[in-house]
Amino acid sequence: MNFSEQQLDQIEHLLQQSMNGLHILFDHKKIAEVLKMPTENLNLFEKDNLKKIDELFQGLVQKENLSLKQLYIESLDPESFEMLLRAYFHIVDNSLRTTHEWKH
Repeated sequence: MNFSEQQLDQIEHLLQQSMNGLHILFDHKKIAEVLKMPTENLNLFEKDNLKKIDELFQGLVQKENLSLKQLYIESLDPESFEMLLRAYFHIVDNSLRTTHEWKH
């Protein structure tokens, strides 16, 4: 994966916004609907899914702006949408834990 500095800055900004509770990439109702079942109860990060998750993230990061990222997300089939949303929030949750650990 080769991403530009701008693409990495954009995704970092979006993740930071999500860490602050501002989830601008995903519809709030869809977030709640998908995350009713905890990701830990699923086998999301099995080897077979990792390639698909990687492809979904590449597609997201490569979009040039927020509107195109949102259109990309909206264009996904339900299974891909759920995979991307769960993986995204897994990153957010792990980032929050890491940040919290460093503060102590």
